[in-house]
Amino acid sequence: MSSLAQHFTRLPQDLRACLAFLSRLPIRAKPEPSEERPLAVSSACLPLAGMLIALTPAVILSLIISFGGSTVLAAAVALGAMALITGGLHEDGLGDTADGFGGGKTREERLAIMHDSRIGTYALLALLFTVIIKVVALGEISQSVGVGAFSIICVAALSRALAYAHWTSLPPARKDGVASWAGWPKTSDLGFAVLLSVPAILILIVMFPFTGLLAIILATLGVFSFSTMARRLIGGHTGDTIGASEQIAATILFATLALGA
Repeated sequence: MSSLAQHFTRLPQDLRACLAFLSRLPIRAKPEPSEERPLAVSSACLPLAGMLIALTPAVILSLIISFGGSTVLAAAVALGAMALITGGLHEDGLGDTADGFGGGKTREERLAIMHDSRIGTYALLALLFTVIIKVVALGEISQSVGVGAFSIICVAALSRALAYAHWTSLPPARKDGVASWAGWPKTSDLGFAVLLSVPAILILIVMFPFTGLLAIILATLGVFSFSTMARRLIGGHTGDTIGASEQIAATILFATLALGA
């Protein structure tokens, strides 16, 4: 059986595993991640899982605007709902990464800071600015209700596809932690993640003929630059940098799409 056929055969259980890990939804992975079958084996489904997670925030955004609420309020509530569903998983990664990269002078210091649950100035600033940018940008995009709703879903898929690319492109930076437990995905599986992202890519390009393509290019370059920085500063990826790459991609996508709203 070809690799692509195997992915489609495993799609239901892989999607279940990704949803169980990425969200606070009452879902259990079958089979549970283990040394024989770590989460990395299922992780090519991250873009599809992101789309499903984004459905509820997209509906919330549409309802608030339909009942006369401002687009900025709708964007704030929708993105808040997204963070609630995911348990702030990606935002936590961004904050820890910002503190580690900004405050550590050596590889060991950076990894130690990233492992510390306390929040520092770099984390606060990173979270503050990304949240503001995403809320304002999504508010601009949502002048058309349908465009705003579809943008949330597409960005959720593409940002996780780019986080997966970051994950596959770098070795683990340490032997413990979430990334070590989850395993290291095969680079060959990246093609399936991209395939699952094709609908989101096409929808964005149709809705935003120029800025849609530009947003995808800039987000890709942003995550590539961040991955290069992670390799230089800590020697690879961690669970925090995977989450940070998702947030970086989402922020760039929303900000660029707002230019063509």
